[in-house]
Amino acid sequence: MENGDGVSSLPANEPDGDGAAAPPPVAIFPQTARVGLRADTAATSTPADTSMVGDPDELHEQWAAIQSTFVDDPRGSVVAGAELISKTIAALVASAKERERGLRGEWDRDGVDTEGLRNALRSYRGLLDRLVRL
Repeated sequence: MENGDGVSSLPANEPDGDGAAAPPPVAIFPQTARVGLRADTAATSTPADTSMVGDPDELHEQWAAIQSTFVDDPRGSVVAGAELISKTIAALVASAKERERGLRGEWDRDGVDTEGLRNALRSYRGLLDRLVRL
């Protein structure tokens, strides 16, 4: 089906014209998938799919430790919080760039057929959906 901008789109796992089910896009923000993304962007095909910024539980533990120092050292806790956020943002950016490089590798070569390009475009859409939900 065409979505009005000239790009054909099929919901995930809906057979296309040749009857084959399209593979679902890879989820890069798995914690978001748990709260209900669109069906065509929530599925994952990466077996060891993890948060783009590391272990969320560990980050929350680090934050709790930082926050617990505020009463005794307000400035120090803010400095530590700023450093944790800076490291987390850097991890997010690095992870998103790595995913983008992986997507480019799927289609930016000679001999990729239209189906491969369609799947690449769907994967880019999934990445964009996750990025705009940040």
